Amino acid sequence: MPHNLWRIYSSLDSDDIRLLQAVERGMGRHLYVPVELVERYARLPPGRFSRSIRKLSTMKLVKRRVGSLTGYTLTYSGLDILAIHNFVKRGIIEVLGDKVGLGKEGDVYLALTPTGSKVTVKFHRAGRESFKKVRRHRSYALSINVTSWMDLAKAFAQREFKVLVKLEEEGALVPAPIALTRHALVQKYVAGVELSDVKALDRNTATTILSDVLDTIRIAYTRVGIVHGDLSEYNVIFSDNEGHAFIIDWPQYVYKDEPHADELLRRDVYYIVRFIGRRVGVEINLEDALKYVRGETEAPPQL
Repeated sequence: MPHNLWRIYSSLDSDDIRLLQAVERGMGRHLYVPVELVERYARLPPGRFSRSIRKLSTMKLVKRRVGSLTGYTLTYSGLDILAIHNFVKRGIIEVLGDKVGLGKEGDVYLALTPTGSKVTVKFHRAGRESFKKVRRHRSYALSINVTSWMDLAKAFAQREFKVLVKLEEEGALVPAPIALTRHALVQKYVAGVELSDVKALDRNTATTILSDVLDTIRIAYTRVGIVHGDLSEYNVIFSDNEGHAFIIDWPQYVYKDEPHADELLRRDVYYIVRFIGRRVGVEINLEDALKYVRGETEAPPQL
């Protein structure tokens, strides 16, 4: 079923998109883009400009500031619309459907491609967790040169897309990346449930999930040189259709030679072995699991 974002997008015309793009362009230098600059970038006749900017403000796609300087800034919804427009024009998606996921760093929607295949669209929401907090806990954030929430959201989307490409190339079980624009990425749809929603596990299924998750962590660590950094039962998807478990949400990864990488790796593995062990009623040796994901042993721990 089309989501409200899609209904909003479908109600816009070329003038509206042009104005959103003009505001986005001006935000490279201004938090609130002076109205004169928006007019210059949009190149619309005064009457059409006034009609469109009122429409976008009413729909809360742009926010207006009035004072000594009148200006406009994009909202997250406005940036979402520009990302949707890009994906549609490139033939990546044909319609945006329901929201299927809500996380600390993004919202995930189901979408259909022009051929009728299901994909997911993830819009990064950098403002959900303050950048100062990110900087305190993640050294990678120190190297991101941003001046606004929009820059940060775009940077995290690019970061996640690039690492997903590398992980998939190495055979890791992650949602396959398809396309990127601005703060949004399109991924292959994985039909399944979050591991956190699985209330009971038989030993065979638990063995498969443990093996899949540890194998992906091992690939990330030994071949790509990274640690997920925020792994738990909430970002593992188990697919009955494919018979495998997939790890999602990778923008917060750290390189394995960073100061806190070992601590984060231990935490990632601990959360997974603890969860699976509790569901099956067995104790999984954490140190054996760590040796496996570091490539120090060739066999994963057994249930």
